[in-house]
Amino acid sequence: MKSSTGNKLVYGIVIALAGVFCIVVLSVWQYRRTQEEWAWVRHTNEVLIGIGGINEARARYQLNFKDFLITGDSDFLHAAGNFSPILLERIRAVKGLTADNPVQQRRFDSLIAITANDHGSRMQVLKEDELVSRLEAEERILLDRRREDSMTKASELQWILWGLIAAVLLLTFILFRKIRLDLRRQTTNLESTEEKYKTLFYKSPLPKWIYDENTMRFLEVNDTAIRVYGYTREEFLGMTIADIRPPEDAERLRRNAPAVRGRVDVSHDTRWRHVKKNGEIIDVEITSHSFTFEGHEARLVAVSDVSAYRRYEEQLRQLNDDLTKRAGELATSNAELERFAYIASHDLQEPLRMVTSFLQLLKKRYGGRLDEKADQYIHFAVDGAERMKTLILDLLEYSRVGSGKEAFGKVDTGVVLKEMADIFQERIVIAGARIDIGPMPVVWGDKVQLTQLFQNLLGNALKYHSDRKPLISIRAAEEAAFWQFAVEDNGIGIDPQFFDKIFVIFQRLHTKGDYSGTGIGLAICKKIVDRHGGKIWVESVPEKGSTFYFTIAKKI
Repeated sequence: MKSSTGNKLVYGIVIALAGVFCIVVLSVWQYRRTQEEWAWVRHTNEVLIGIGGINEARARYQLNFKDFLITGDSDFLHAAGNFSPILLERIRAVKGLTADNPVQQRRFDSLIAITANDHGSRMQVLKEDELVSRLEAEERILLDRRREDSMTKASELQWILWGLIAAVLLLTFILFRKIRLDLRRQTTNLESTEEKYKTLFYKSPLPKWIYDENTMRFLEVNDTAIRVYGYTREEFLGMTIADIRPPEDAERLRRNAPAVRGRVDVSHDTRWRHVKKNGEIIDVEITSHSFTFEGHEARLVAVSDVSAYRRYEEQLRQLNDDLTKRAGELATSNAELERFAYIASHDLQEPLRMVTSFLQLLKKRYGGRLDEKADQYIHFAVDGAERMKTLILDLLEYSRVGSGKEAFGKVDTGVVLKEMADIFQERIVIAGARIDIGPMPVVWGDKVQLTQLFQNLLGNALKYHSDRKPLISIRAAEEAAFWQFAVEDNGIGIDPQFFDKIFVIFQRLHTKGDYSGTGIGLAICKKIVDRHGGKIWVESVPEKGSTFYFTIAKKI
């Protein structure tokens, strides 16, 4: 509030000085305008005096010429001749003073022509009288107008000065009256304000105290500090702030005290510990600022107990460490599992190839030579070996879908789908299928795996068709952070209870006799989509068809 009053006083002085400056500037400006008008008045008087000189020369010239006509004395004619050049010289001199007036210039030119050509004739005198009268009348009109303008500007200057002086005085009176009222209001409210501050201090739910920045002694504490820390008010006032710190924090307090001394801005520190009277150590956050208290360079401190928060923070850090450790172990386990699946499926192929070869030889050599039961057993063995081979190859393919992003780049999905249509051309023709592919985007991903993704989905749409001719639609839509694809068919459909099951490895909804496959295809699709930062799901109605949706992140 004092600062506000001081600012108003400064503003008042600035405004008053600005008003005085404006008065001075306007006075100088108006004074110059008045001087210019008086200069024109003096100039007009000078022209009139010059015209008077012309009349005087004309009068002497005419008087001498008349005396010559009356007396016949040649001396008078000679004297008249001497005045003729003087008259012309005076006319030209006065003409030079009226260069700003074209009308007067023309009149002076006519006067010069008459004076130079005629020689005292009556016609000359009349013409000269007329011209001189017009010249004099014009200048007297100018003189009157310029005198009037000068008086008007002088009067305007006077009124402007009085008006500005009155405005500055009125503004100064209003401003200082306002300041006086503010000071009176501040004085009236000071006790009320101090009482409010005391209430905020003493009744605050946070521990607060005031200490001397030079001696570190407590000067005042509030009721919450007494209750939380366990010391009485008298005990607090006999202690320093070092007495509520653990001994190991004493050196840090000694270094920190000079750094914050005198800082009127709010200081916030979250790294202190305090000791209660019962010996309990708590973690605290301190907010403080310097001010003057009863003649002391003091500091007001508000304390927040953050011990519980620090415990939660430590527990959270420990949980994060454990989670990071377990995530690493899981990543290692997954990597080992993938390596095991790859090695196992790869190593199983050689003995399986041998079993399959010998079973096929057995079937070729002894087929039809044994009884029907033996032929059936051989058929089951060969078929089982083939299915095992297919299963191992699919498992090997599943294990190859890694988590790295090294092979990622721009992939034109339109080109990928065109290649898929060429691959499935024979099956499309046999089934009489129609495939409708909409505009496809260029995405960021692994081209080989995206090709495999579309191959599996398109292959399933062709495989699980109904009695109707297959109609397959492939669409793409752009969202803010990803591309969404949809592969829709009119096939046999899927019961909603199996929507999640179909993406689990080795899960099949149909028998081998109905539809071939190992149950790994959609699991591979899910793994590929996961690797590309997206998700895959299905919407379907049995006997009406299915729509497989999946998303691909725009850049991961």
